Amino acid sequence: MKTLLMYERVAPLDREQHRNLRIHQGPSRLAFARETNSMLMAAAELPLAALDYPCVFVPAGDTHSLVAIVGLRDKENLMIDGAGNWADEHYVPAFVRRYPFVLAEQPGTDQMTLCIDEAFDGIDHAQGEALFDAQGQDTPYLQQLQQFLLSFHQDMLSTARFAQRLAELGLLVDRSIDCHIQGEKLTLNGFKVVDENKLRALPPDTVQELFGSGALGWVHAHLLSLNNVNKLGNRLGQRLMAARAAAEAGDQHVTH
Repeated sequence: MKTLLMYERVAPLDREQHRNLRIHQGPSRLAFARETNSMLMAAAELPLAALDYPCVFVPAGDTHSLVAIVGLRDKENLMIDGAGNWADEHYVPAFVRRYPFVLAEQPGTDQMTLCIDEAFDGIDHAQGEALFDAQGQDTPYLQQLQQFLLSFHQDMLSTARFAQRLAELGLLVDRSIDCHIQGEKLTLNGFKVVDENKLRALPPDTVQELFGSGALGWVHAHLLSLNNVNKLGNRLGQRLMAARAAAEAGDQHVTH
Protein backbone atom coordinates (compact mmCIF):
# COMPACT_ATOMS: atom_id res chain seq x y z
CA MET A 1 0.00 0.00 0.00
CA LYS A 2 1.35 3.38 -0.99
CA THR A 3 -0.18 6.78 -0.44
CA LEU A 4 0.27 8.57 -3.73
CA LEU A 5 1.25 12.22 -3.50
CA MET A 6 -1.25 14.04 -5.67
CA TYR A 7 0.80 17.19 -6.15
CA GLU A 8 2.67 17.70 -9.43
CA ARG A 9 4.03 21.26 -9.53
CA VAL A 10 4.12 22.74 -6.04
CA ALA A 11 5.13 26.40 -5.68
CA PRO A 12 5.01 28.80 -2.70
CA LEU A 13 1.96 31.05 -2.90
CA ASP A 14 3.27 34.48 -3.86
CA ARG A 15 1.33 37.67 -3.19
CA GLU A 16 2.54 39.26 -6.43
CA GLN A 17 2.91 36.30 -8.77
CA HIS A 18 -0.45 34.78 -7.79
CA ARG A 19 -2.28 38.02 -7.07
CA ASN A 20 -5.03 37.51 -9.66
CA LEU A 21 -5.55 33.78 -9.15
CA ARG A 22 -8.99 32.37 -8.46
CA ILE A 23 -9.83 28.82 -7.38
CA HIS A 24 -12.81 26.68 -8.36
CA GLN A 25 -13.48 22.97 -8.38
CA GLY A 26 -12.06 22.39 -11.86
CA PRO A 27 -13.55 20.37 -14.73
CA SER A 28 -12.09 17.07 -13.53
CA ARG A 29 -13.28 17.70 -9.96
CA LEU A 30 -11.53 15.19 -7.64
CA ALA A 31 -9.91 13.12 -10.39
CA PHE A 32 -6.49 14.12 -9.03
CA ALA A 33 -7.08 11.52 -6.27
CA ARG A 34 -8.24 8.77 -8.61
CA GLU A 35 -4.99 6.79 -8.58
CA THR A 36 -4.45 6.28 -4.85
CA ASN A 37 -5.88 3.41 -2.84
CA SER A 38 -5.12 4.99 0.55
CA MET A 39 -5.33 8.47 2.02
CA LEU A 40 -3.25 9.95 4.81
CA MET A 41 -5.55 11.08 7.58
CA ALA A 42 -5.55 12.58 11.04
CA ALA A 43 -6.75 10.63 14.06
CA ALA A 44 -9.26 13.43 14.70
CA GLU A 45 -11.02 12.31 11.50
CA LEU A 46 -11.52 8.75 12.78
CA PRO A 47 -15.02 9.21 14.25
CA LEU A 48 -16.33 10.05 10.75
CA ALA A 49 -13.87 8.22 8.48
CA ALA A 50 -14.27 4.97 10.42
CA LEU A 51 -17.92 4.82 9.37
CA ASP A 52 -16.95 4.45 5.72
CA TYR A 53 -13.37 3.11 5.34
CA PRO A 54 -10.94 0.69 6.93
CA CYS A 55 -8.49 2.96 8.79
CA VAL A 56 -5.10 1.39 9.42
CA PHE A 57 -1.48 2.23 10.24
CA VAL A 58 1.39 2.10 7.75
CA PRO A 59 5.12 2.28 8.58
CA ALA A 60 6.62 5.67 7.70
CA GLY A 61 10.34 5.76 8.44
CA ASP A 62 10.78 5.20 12.16
CA THR A 63 7.14 5.96 12.94
CA HIS A 64 3.66 5.17 11.59
CA SER A 65 1.04 7.07 9.63
CA LEU A 66 -2.71 6.60 9.76
CA VAL A 67 -4.46 6.03 6.43
CA ALA A 68 -7.97 5.39 5.16
CA ILE A 69 -8.11 2.55 2.62
CA VAL A 70 -10.21 3.70 -0.35
CA GLY A 71 -9.34 0.95 -2.85
CA LEU A 72 -8.44 -2.73 -2.93
CA ARG A 73 -6.25 -2.61 -6.03
CA ASP A 74 -3.12 -0.59 -6.71
CA LYS A 75 -3.73 2.88 -8.21
CA GLU A 76 -7.52 2.61 -7.85
CA ASN A 77 -9.70 4.81 -5.65
CA LEU A 78 -13.14 3.18 -5.44
CA MET A 79 -14.66 6.38 -4.03
CA ILE A 80 -14.26 8.45 -7.21
CA ASP A 81 -16.55 7.92 -10.18
CA GLY A 82 -15.88 8.52 -13.87
CA ALA A 83 -16.85 12.19 -13.59
CA GLY A 84 -14.42 12.82 -10.71
CA ASN A 85 -17.09 12.96 -7.99
CA TRP A 86 -16.59 11.45 -4.53
CA ALA A 87 -19.12 8.79 -3.51
CA ASP A 88 -22.31 10.33 -2.12
CA GLU A 89 -22.71 10.39 1.66
CA HIS A 90 -19.14 9.21 2.25
CA TYR A 91 -16.65 11.17 4.30
CA VAL A 92 -14.11 13.09 2.20
CA PRO A 93 -10.71 13.07 3.99
CA ALA A 94 -9.08 16.43 4.76
CA PHE A 95 -6.08 15.23 2.73
CA VAL A 96 -8.30 15.55 -0.36
CA ARG A 97 -10.19 18.66 0.74
CA ARG A 98 -6.99 20.69 1.18
CA TYR A 99 -5.86 20.19 -2.43
CA PRO A 100 -4.45 22.13 -4.35
CA PHE A 101 -2.94 23.75 -1.26
CA VAL A 102 -0.41 22.38 1.21
CA LEU A 103 1.74 23.72 4.01
CA ALA A 104 5.48 23.15 3.67
CA GLU A 105 7.83 23.33 6.63
CA GLN A 106 10.81 25.63 6.28
CA PRO A 107 13.94 23.67 7.25
CA GLY A 108 15.40 24.67 10.60
CA THR A 109 12.43 26.85 11.60
CA ASP A 110 8.92 26.53 12.99
CA GLN A 111 7.52 28.55 10.09
CA MET A 112 5.22 27.09 7.46
CA THR A 113 4.92 28.19 3.84
CA LEU A 114 1.58 28.03 2.04
CA CYS A 115 2.05 26.34 -1.33
CA ILE A 116 -0.19 25.62 -4.31
CA ASP A 117 -0.07 22.97 -7.01
CA GLU A 118 0.16 25.03 -10.18
CA ALA A 119 -0.87 21.95 -12.20
CA PHE A 120 -4.40 22.02 -10.70
CA ASP A 121 -7.06 22.50 -13.40
CA GLY A 122 -9.24 24.61 -11.10
CA ILE A 123 -6.86 27.58 -11.18
CA ASP A 124 -8.43 30.48 -13.04
CA HIS A 125 -8.22 34.23 -13.52
CA ALA A 126 -11.89 34.86 -14.30
CA GLN A 127 -14.04 32.72 -12.02
CA GLY A 128 -13.83 31.13 -8.58
CA GLU A 129 -12.69 32.26 -5.13
CA ALA A 130 -10.12 35.07 -5.12
CA LEU A 131 -7.01 34.56 -2.98
CA PHE A 132 -6.07 38.25 -2.73
CA ASP A 133 -8.14 41.41 -2.88
CA ALA A 134 -7.49 44.51 -5.02
CA GLN A 135 -5.01 45.78 -2.42
CA GLY A 136 -3.12 42.49 -2.44
CA GLN A 137 -4.36 41.46 1.02
CA ASP A 138 -5.57 37.98 1.94
CA THR A 139 -9.28 37.44 1.20
CA PRO A 140 -11.54 35.83 3.85
CA TYR A 141 -11.40 32.68 1.67
CA LEU A 142 -7.61 32.53 1.92
CA GLN A 143 -7.68 33.28 5.66
CA GLN A 144 -10.16 30.45 6.25
CA LEU A 145 -8.06 28.14 4.09
CA GLN A 146 -4.91 28.92 6.06
CA GLN A 147 -6.71 28.16 9.33
CA PHE A 148 -7.93 24.84 7.93
CA LEU A 149 -4.43 23.88 6.81
CA LEU A 150 -2.89 24.84 10.17
CA SER A 151 -5.52 22.81 12.03
CA PHE A 152 -4.86 19.83 9.77
CA HIS A 153 -1.10 20.19 10.36
CA GLN A 154 -1.63 20.21 14.13
CA ASP A 155 -3.95 17.21 13.88
CA MET A 156 -1.30 15.31 11.92
CA LEU A 157 1.28 16.04 14.63
CA SER A 158 -1.16 14.68 17.23
CA THR A 159 -1.70 11.64 15.02
CA ALA A 160 2.04 10.97 14.87
CA ARG A 161 2.21 11.07 18.69
CA PHE A 162 -0.83 8.78 18.91
CA ALA A 163 0.70 6.22 16.53
CA GLN A 164 4.06 6.46 18.28
CA ARG A 165 2.46 5.70 21.66
CA LEU A 166 0.65 2.66 20.25
CA ALA A 167 3.94 1.41 18.81
CA GLU A 168 5.75 1.97 22.14
CA LEU A 169 3.09 -0.12 23.89
CA GLY A 170 3.59 -2.92 21.37
CA LEU A 171 -0.02 -2.74 20.22
CA LEU A 172 0.55 -2.52 16.44
CA VAL A 173 0.80 -5.82 14.56
CA ASP A 174 1.16 -6.65 10.87
CA ARG A 175 -2.03 -7.60 9.10
CA SER A 176 -3.08 -8.43 5.55
CA ILE A 177 -6.49 -8.69 3.90
CA ASP A 178 -7.46 -11.37 1.39
CA CYS A 179 -10.52 -10.70 -0.76
CA HIS A 180 -12.22 -12.78 -3.44
CA ILE A 181 -14.09 -10.49 -5.82
CA GLN A 182 -15.78 -11.88 -8.95
CA GLY A 183 -13.38 -14.82 -8.97
CA GLU A 184 -10.36 -12.53 -8.54
CA LYS A 185 -8.18 -12.91 -5.44
CA LEU A 186 -6.81 -9.67 -4.02
CA THR A 187 -4.31 -9.33 -1.18
CA LEU A 188 -3.74 -6.06 0.61
CA ASN A 189 -0.71 -5.89 2.89
CA GLY A 190 1.94 -3.55 4.26
CA PHE A 191 -0.21 -2.16 7.07
CA LYS A 192 -0.70 -2.65 10.81
CA VAL A 193 -3.66 -2.75 13.17
CA VAL A 194 -4.10 -2.70 16.94
CA ASP A 195 -4.01 -6.19 18.47
CA GLU A 196 -7.15 -6.47 20.61
CA ASN A 197 -5.65 -9.11 22.93
CA LYS A 198 -2.66 -6.90 23.66
CA LEU A 199 -5.00 -3.95 24.18
CA ARG A 200 -7.02 -5.88 26.76
CA ALA A 201 -3.83 -6.94 28.54
CA LEU A 202 -2.68 -3.36 29.18
CA PRO A 203 -2.34 -2.36 32.85
CA PRO A 204 -5.17 -0.16 34.23
CA ASP A 205 -3.01 2.95 34.55
CA THR A 206 -2.04 2.74 30.85
CA VAL A 207 -5.68 2.28 29.86
CA GLN A 208 -6.55 5.34 31.95
CA GLU A 209 -3.78 7.31 30.20
CA LEU A 210 -5.14 6.36 26.76
CA PHE A 211 -8.69 7.16 27.84
CA GLY A 212 -7.71 10.54 29.29
CA SER A 213 -5.91 11.61 26.11
CA GLY A 214 -8.76 10.53 23.84
CA ALA A 215 -6.57 7.87 22.24
CA LEU A 216 -8.71 4.98 23.47
CA GLY A 217 -11.73 6.29 21.57
CA TRP A 218 -9.60 6.57 18.45
CA VAL A 219 -8.39 2.99 18.93
CA HIS A 220 -11.95 1.66 19.15
CA ALA A 221 -12.98 3.66 16.06
CA HIS A 222 -9.97 2.17 14.20
CA LEU A 223 -10.95 -1.37 15.23
CA LEU A 224 -14.58 -0.91 14.19
CA SER A 225 -13.47 0.54 10.86
CA LEU A 226 -11.86 -2.75 9.82
CA ASN A 227 -15.34 -4.12 9.10
CA ASN A 228 -15.58 -1.73 6.14
CA VAL A 229 -13.39 -3.99 3.98
CA ASN A 230 -16.63 -5.70 2.92
CA LYS A 231 -18.05 -2.37 1.74
CA LEU A 232 -15.00 -1.81 -0.45
CA GLY A 233 -15.34 -5.35 -1.78
CA ASN A 234 -18.95 -4.66 -2.76
CA ARG A 235 -17.99 -1.43 -4.53
CA LEU A 236 -15.24 -3.18 -6.45
CA GLY A 237 -17.61 -6.01 -7.40
CA GLN A 238 -20.14 -3.50 -8.75
CA ARG A 239 -17.40 -1.72 -10.71
CA LEU A 240 -16.18 -4.99 -12.25
CA MET A 241 -19.73 -6.01 -13.18
CA ALA A 242 -20.36 -2.63 -14.82
CA ALA A 243 -17.10 -2.88 -16.77
CA ARG A 244 -17.97 -6.40 -17.92
CA ALA A 245 -21.47 -5.35 -18.99
CA ALA A 246 -20.04 -2.40 -20.92
CA ALA A 247 -17.51 -4.66 -22.64
CA GLU A 248 -20.22 -7.18 -23.60
CA ALA A 249 -22.44 -4.39 -24.93
CA GLY A 250 -19.52 -3.16 -27.02
CA ASP A 251 -18.90 -6.65 -28.39
CA GLN A 252 -22.57 -7.02 -29.36
CA HIS A 253 -22.49 -3.63 -31.09
CA VAL A 254 -19.50 -4.72 -33.14
CA THR A 255 -21.12 -8.06 -33.98
CA HIS A 256 -24.30 -6.47 -35.27
